[in-house]
This record gives sequence, C-alpha cells and structure tokens, in this order.
Amino acid sequence: MDKQKILQKLRNDEDYYGDFGKQYLSNSDIYKLLNNPLKFRQEQETSPAFLVGGYFHTCILEPDKLEKFTVIPSSTRNTKQYKEMSGGELCLLQHEVDNIELMRDILMENDICRDLISPTNAGYMNEYEKPMIREIEGAMWKGKADIVNHDEKLIIDLKTTSDILKFKNSAYRFNYDSQAFI
Repeated sequence: MDKQKILQKLRNDEDYYGDFGKQYLSNSDIYKLLNNPLKFRQEQETSPAFLVGGYFHTCILEPDKLEKFTVIPSSTRNTKQYKEMSGGELCLLQHEVDNIELMRDILMENDICRDLISPTNAGYMNEYEKPMIREIEGAMWKGKADIVNHDEKLIIDLKTTSDILKFKNSAYRFNYDSQAFI
C-alpha cells in the first residue's frame, strides 16, 4: 500500500487505533516502555481523564461525532443510576460535558485561539486530525496532528488538564516532548 493510501486509512479512528494502526509505533508506546514495559503493545485502558480529553478534542475538531459519547446525568460514577445506565462501560458525566463545552466556548471566544483553530484562515484550509507516518531509527512510527494551520505554519495539539499549575509536570509525565518530535 502506498503512503497516501495508508494515511487515508489512518484518518479513520478505528484504523488508527485498531489493528491496522498497531503496525506502527506511537508516543503511547514510548509512555508504556518508560512507565510499564510489561504493558508494551497491550490495549490502553480508558480513564475518565482520557475520556474527557477525547470529548474535548471531538467537541472542537469533529463536533459531528459527539453522538458516539454516552453522557449520563449523574453526579458521580458510583451512583446506582450511573451503573445502570452505563452498562459497565466508562461514560461521561453530564457535569463533565457541561465543563468541556464551557471550555470550548471560552477557547473559541479568544480571538487568537479561534483564528488559529478555525477551519479557514487567510488563504488555506486548516487540517484536522491529520495522520502521518515516518521511519525513525529503522522503525515505522505514526502520529496524528490535531490541527495543521498552514497559514501560520503551526501544528496545534489540544491538551486538557485538571490543574494548569501542574501542566508542566503532566507534559513531562506524558512525554509531550517525544510526541512533538514524532
């Protein structure tokens, strides 16, 4: 398969995160190797923070795909209502969705952020969720840029944090440096 066909296939989340995409190394693999090598190449467990981050990305980049998330009107994941409605799956809480949508609104009210993120700029179309593959040190790697802003020549990666004062630690902990390199 030629590179363009591979990249087209990797635009689909099921292929990017599924068996097809697993033939490539990613920043997630670096995290596992550094933190728990026994989990290398094993399925990543979903966490509430990962789910919230995924909803935030989708809310900004692909709002037409929000229906794939199950939202439960419960105060916590320990309530009887949550357990019954979730069917054992990890789901978003309504207050989490409300907070994410507020964050999106605040972000998009900022002229600089909105102009960098919005689909069209002065002469180019921004690209969202753009995958790329390349060989690094003899191994094939994949990555997906949240936003490629051609006007400003930027790659924008959206991040969420529960505590902005701890973001520097999170950047170190989750290897954002290697993610940027890839």
